[in-house]
Amino acid sequence: MSAASRVPSLAILMVLLIGSWIPTNAAVPPPTDDAIDKIVDRYIGGPLAEVWQGAVRLERLGDDSIGGVQQLLTHENRSVRLMASKALLSLGEAEGVRDVLIAIGENGDAPSVERSAAISLMSDFRDKPTERSLRAIAESEAKGDSLLRVAVGKCLYQVTRDRKLARELLHPLLKVDDADARTGAAIALAQLGLFDGDVKNLLRSIELEPSAQGSLAKVLLERDRLLRSLERQSDAEPAPESEKIAEAEKNILQLETLLLRKDQEIERLTARKSRGSTTNHPLLDEIMRRIRHFYVEPDLVDDEKLLIEAAKGMVGSLDPFSSFMDVTDTKEFYEGITGEYAGIGAQVQMDPNTETLKIIRPIYKGPAYRSGMISEDLVIEIDGLSTKGKPLDEIVKGLKGKPGTSVALKVFRRGWREARDFEITRETIQLDSVLYQMLPGKLGYVGLAQFGDTAVKEVIAALDDLESQGMRGLIFDLRSNPGGYLQSAVSLVDEFVDDTSMPIVSQKSGSGVFEDSEKFATKGMRDDYPMMVLVNSSSASASEIVSGALQDFKRAKLIGVKTYGKGSVQRLLPMADSVNRLLGGESTLRLTVQHYYLPSGRSIHTQRDPQGKILVEGGIDPDIIKEPTEFPLWRIEALGRLSDNKAFEKWIDENYQENKDLVTRIVESGDDNGKIIYPGFDSWFEQQSDTGVTEDDARYGLRSKLRRMIEDERGSQFACDYVEDVQLQGAILELLGSLGTEVSTIPQYVDLVTETTKEAKGESL
Repeated sequence: MSAASRVPSLAILMVLLIGSWIPTNAAVPPPTDDAIDKIVDRYIGGPLAEVWQGAVRLERLGDDSIGGVQQLLTHENRSVRLMASKALLSLGEAEGVRDVLIAIGENGDAPSVERSAAISLMSDFRDKPTERSLRAIAESEAKGDSLLRVAVGKCLYQVTRDRKLARELLHPLLKVDDADARTGAAIALAQLGLFDGDVKNLLRSIELEPSAQGSLAKVLLERDRLLRSLERQSDAEPAPESEKIAEAEKNILQLETLLLRKDQEIERLTARKSRGSTTNHPLLDEIMRRIRHFYVEPDLVDDEKLLIEAAKGMVGSLDPFSSFMDVTDTKEFYEGITGEYAGIGAQVQMDPNTETLKIIRPIYKGPAYRSGMISEDLVIEIDGLSTKGKPLDEIVKGLKGKPGTSVALKVFRRGWREARDFEITRETIQLDSVLYQMLPGKLGYVGLAQFGDTAVKEVIAALDDLESQGMRGLIFDLRSNPGGYLQSAVSLVDEFVDDTSMPIVSQKSGSGVFEDSEKFATKGMRDDYPMMVLVNSSSASASEIVSGALQDFKRAKLIGVKTYGKGSVQRLLPMADSVNRLLGGESTLRLTVQHYYLPSGRSIHTQRDPQGKILVEGGIDPDIIKEPTEFPLWRIEALGRLSDNKAFEKWIDENYQENKDLVTRIVESGDDNGKIIYPGFDSWFEQQSDTGVTEDDARYGLRSKLRRMIEDERGSQFACDYVEDVQLQGAILELLGSLGTEVSTIPQYVDLVTETTKEAKGESL
């Protein structure tokens, strides 16, 4: 059993929430074997209800008890094996449980109540061995045992979704003398939508009972009444045959949707009844009661939603990086970490001037760009719905969808007399994690956005290409890289390091659940060329592992500013199937389980007290501190006024087409500190005097606009900009120095020396 497979359920989350409060900096003692033995001794040999109480007690011991509870699967007493099986399924640890349940279910000498209980638990295993066992029981022992037959019928449907088979097993039980069997069969058939007169009569006879079965019967009957109402509406007026068919298809869809919702409601109700109507904690019970009684809109109160939000708050209180992710959160998280999503392929924002959606930059391999859309396009409508004044997240939902489906856009572009229609087929978009290029002087540049699924593969491909071009030194840009997969970070360091005297990274925890580990280098695949790593205050987690390890191994120098300081390890723990069924999809617990340490043994994690005050400042100090350029507010506002006046667009309209070669040279290599003059620049700049913009800033703004336009024309993004990026300039100068190359021998870098000299003298730039 791997540690990563230990998956706590929502029930366990609530136990953690409602149990005794323990400060986050206190050590929590793991449960002892004696604690497990006491629970077994108390509940062994009792009725099934007490067996489930014992299972709940075992669950409350938490993940640390999993090993001890698993040992109970071999206990000589069947009720103890059932108790352990139930507890392990709730804890999300299914290893070995299925075979134990099958053995109990198939044991003809065991009491029916125990066999039925085992069969009910088997519904968590939707596989062939479980199905074969259930069919065998149905064909033999279950025929003469009503209680067993109900359990097998319900479980077989949950495993196979075969309604016909379930009906054949359950319907005959409606006529037997055993009241429990009749009621159980009626409820099971109703849940499958197999209503007839006998089923309804049985449900009506118990719907007013103050019991779990009575509550289920009431919900099932209400569902049936709603279905009948829809059917009557569809039969009210005659219609042509084509309309009847269309209306029938619509009604079928409505019925199926309603059936699904009611089934989910029944499952939630059953789960709530099984764990009791309260949380067993006076604080939460009182809050829930008061919300139900006093809240202004009681119909909007959803117990499950409240519990989910309570779980989020509980986990989020541990540290800034732990979280409980519901279905939507989980989907968005994996889309982000894999760099994939299904849509049109464009970076967008709301345009403040028109209050409509604006394309910031199309993804150059995506369908929007291939369809002819470019930066600065305004999306007026999406599938006929206006984007004006709508929230951005609402608009983006309209752009995303299943791959292969189409979306109709109405697009306006400056210079067009009217908007034009675009029909774009959505695709799964793969966002590039890596941008790279060869800089003058045979210096390679590789920028990595995040450590996702494809990070290592993309970096290796970039390095191979740069090395084939004769790269002499490497600049690895990890600025604003938030991290990602640990193994990706380790693999990248391993590309450059042979040293095995120290581990690349160590992982340690105080809980003892996850074993301490060390990851060592194997054999570096890259030549020993000099390296500079760019970092900033947003470089975190995996990017700190890479930069810190390369610094410790003295394989690279770091330049920039101090990194973020996140040295904690989060595990993604998928929730149990029972929880995911209630929530309607996959949910995940993202939990901090360890801290990691760099090769020298130093921790980069910023430690805080429970109030958030920093106790030990983390992060990695660069070898060379280099602050980024910061524009004063007045300069930013002046550039904004220039943009509002459409001044850049005016220069482009009048000068770009006739001077494309010169403009391309300026965009790629700069204007030689103003020595290369933009055609018509002086007269154009004079017209902008009322904006308060400086000549240098005007050139900067114009060049930025042109870079984005040329990216659209060539269909690829520039990897970096050594003309304006002062931190990158610092890395270039350091790298050339380590190579013994005079900067003056590379014309594109001559101005870098001048700017560095000015900076050293403290002159204003």
